[in-house]
Amino acid sequence: MAGKKILIKGGTLMTLDARHGIFGSTWQGDVLLDGAKIVRVESHIDAPDAEVVDASHCLVMPGLIDTHRHVWQTALRGVTHDETLKGYMREIRFLRARAYRAEDIYVGNYVGMLEALNAGITAVWDFSHCMNTPAHADAALEGLLESGGRAVLGYGFNEVPLDTPHFASLDARCKDLKRLHESRFASGAGLVTLGVATSDLPICGIERLSAEMKVARELGLPISVHSNTWEFPEREPEVALMDKHQLLGPDILFVHSNLSSDEEIKRIADTGGWIASTPETEMQMSMGPSVIGRFSRAGGRPTFGCDIISNNSGDLLAQARLGLQTERLLECAEILKSRHGADEVTLTTADMVRAMTVDAAGALGIADRVGTLSPGKEADLILVRLDDINTMPLHDASATLLLHAHPGNVDTVFVAGRCLKRHGKLLADMARVRNLLLSSHEYIKATIAKDRSTLPPGYKAA
Repeated sequence: MAGKKILIKGGTLMTLDARHGIFGSTWQGDVLLDGAKIVRVESHIDAPDAEVVDASHCLVMPGLIDTHRHVWQTALRGVTHDETLKGYMREIRFLRARAYRAEDIYVGNYVGMLEALNAGITAVWDFSHCMNTPAHADAALEGLLESGGRAVLGYGFNEVPLDTPHFASLDARCKDLKRLHESRFASGAGLVTLGVATSDLPICGIERLSAEMKVARELGLPISVHSNTWEFPEREPEVALMDKHQLLGPDILFVHSNLSSDEEIKRIADTGGWIASTPETEMQMSMGPSVIGRFSRAGGRPTFGCDIISNNSGDLLAQARLGLQTERLLECAEILKSRHGADEVTLTTADMVRAMTVDAAGALGIADRVGTLSPGKEADLILVRLDDINTMPLHDASATLLLHAHPGNVDTVFVAGRCLKRHGKLLADMARVRNLLLSSHEYIKATIAKDRSTLPPGYKAA
């Protein structure tokens, strides 16, 4: 379907732009695609030269955007289901990451992006922190590209505790980042763009983090940083430390940030930064409640990520749903202390839809290209069934999407005008997908069975 005109006909449109009433409102209409672009969005379009996609009984909307996912971990599904953050670090970052070959990174990224697409997620910020060699970086990119999805490849600076590290210094790793940037991202206009996923500040220190951010900014690359997730007696507030060193800015996507003070949250908002919340892992792994309420009250626009398939599903709707209802719980709990019930809630389902689309596009730096169904933007959009048992009847589209829908209701997915899922099925060689993933899984499983050395020198387990 790519490279020609496609008419999406008779859908319930949720454009999420400013042309049709309040945010999240819907109306019946058609969408015309020409190649990679949306060219018309109207109540009725005649296009006899276009291929027609019947969207009756479907919600037509921009694709969802995941702002934080370690896509390479797809073959590790469920490994950390009963682990805290400490257990995750042992089992994934310090053990299985050591076993990963370049081909395992490729498989994880390729299949992981297909999983995202299946769930209606058309773009992902891929925090790829298993860059053990230049070949791993190339393989991560190839996996994303082959999927057909849109992504920011976050080149990871975290060091995996290898017996013989390929990168002997920060300079060597920066040199490889520049190699990738110059050889594969010269235009900066493709479906996959480049970013920097920094080392974790409590492990690397402020000098190293500053150096990583400096090279990212020299190259004009967006930055993503895990922040304020580890609690221990001598913890120094990380956002405040970064602020002290004048590192904050609108090019930073902070991840988690649950242990941040209100002042730190406000500084992120005031400096134009973004936050990616991953409620499921944050609640399980002893990071504390999601900050979406505090960040919103500070003037920021929160976003959501699925984080780690090694723990939970790749369903972004589930993350936003959990984040919203947890914030409502916290808000109502405060009011209940006064022996009165709450009269209303603050965050709405429409706010969460905005977080997964318009605001997430801003966090990825691609709001000029995607995020709304608007003429001139690239054709990243999804069709969600409204005649399934769990999605009918339609009262409010934001509520149906957020509180009732799941990946099985996603009928059709387009990225840049290319159809990647149709009639509820991915348009991929699923036999090959299964063989690739199972082969990678078996290799990693067999490798770590021979060596379960999990803790690098100096790791502080307490």
